[in-house]
Amino acid sequence: MEWIIVLFFFLFGLVIGSYLNVAIYRLPLHLSTAKGRSFCPQCHHTLSALDLVPLFSWLGLRGKCRYCRAPISPRYPLIESLTGILYAGCGYFYGPTPEAILHCLFLSILVVMAMIDWDTMEIPDRLSVFILMLGVAALALNPASIPIRVLGALIISVPLWILSRFNLMGGGDVKIMCAAGFYLGAPLVMTAFVLSSFVGALAALYLMIHKKKDRKSEIPFGPFLAVGLTLSVYWGNTLIQAYLSLF
Repeated sequence: MEWIIVLFFFLFGLVIGSYLNVAIYRLPLHLSTAKGRSFCPQCHHTLSALDLVPLFSWLGLRGKCRYCRAPISPRYPLIESLTGILYAGCGYFYGPTPEAILHCLFLSILVVMAMIDWDTMEIPDRLSVFILMLGVAALALNPASIPIRVLGALIISVPLWILSRFNLMGGGDVKIMCAAGFYLGAPLVMTAFVLSSFVGALAALYLMIHKKKDRKSEIPFGPFLAVGLTLSVYWGNTLIQAYLSLF
């Protein structure tokens, strides 16, 4: 039964991943993500239902538009697959619970945030608002958690805000961590930031060595925040307990 639940979450994640691709493309262009049919970005032909089956349409069309034969970026099926895997993880760790649903929505926002920041070096404010809304929903499930959530909203975002005054951190990163801190609470958001910083440092070192990037090159931090927050959703409490057991 457990694997049936995980499979259901995975398949549902594939469907949501298809919508996330739309959001990633349209939000930076200030287009509605809820209105208007999907279209090929090259020939602008309206896509049919057969063109929009998550993952399988791309495979069946061999990565090309049915109408103009322009290449379709493999990023589309990769994001769909990634979302399916993330949803499956929520189903595995949390089962069919309201908490799992909230985490799925949270991770969906992180995927959109990471990709838009990677493409544009900007994070739309509405993504932070959506996470705050999830935090309010999570608070409704556990009203006693409000102190730890308020602390979570401040404990990372305030130092980042100070850094942003010196142009050392983007304002979008500050807002995302404030909202994520309210959603996850202080312990998990602190764990997430440590993980994000570690992954970001490794990536920056790799780019400096292999891609000839210098220290002044701008690298979006949003994708690394997304990685840290995702890891914290799955294993944050385990890592915290392992750390505390050392003392």
